Amino acid sequence: MATNKLVLDNFEIDAFFLCAIHASLPSYKMAFLLNRQLELKFSRAKNDVEVLARKNTEIYPRYIFEDEQNYATFTLVKNKCLTYQEVCATNNDLFTESTTQQIIKNLIPELKNVDYFLKIETDNFNYSLKLLISKILKITQVITAFAVDYETIKSKNNLIFE
Repeated sequence: MATNKLVLDNFEIDAFFLCAIHASLPSYKMAFLLNRQLELKFSRAKNDVEVLARKNTEIYPRYIFEDEQNYATFTLVKNKCLTYQEVCATNNDLFTESTTQQIIKNLIPELKNVDYFLKIETDNFNYSLKLLISKILKITQVITAFAVDYETIKSKNNLIFE
């Protein structure tokens, strides 16, 4: 009996680089500083990154810049989101009291200390991530920036922005 095989060697893997940034700035300020330092033109995306949680939706601000000359797309997304969780304190009295508590959620839970992710999607394999990181480190408000290996991230589905 003949068997059919599917050969999956024809698929191209999208090339993208991921950079983590530590900076305790609002997202609009971070986008402004990256625009000035890297000569980009970040603008607020129409749709932010939304992650559905059990009781509420976590919303992470997203900025995007499409460089048509170099065939690259830059996406800046905040890793931290402030949400409110209802905590019920049950009493034996007639009334029960419930309070809300602020909780910080992360887009990528493995990297909790990272404030922002800069994702660069490009077909240019000669792209210099080291040069980009060295320019980001020249921003005085940035504490540190480093490259992140995409394969080590468990929740990589959160980095698909479409």
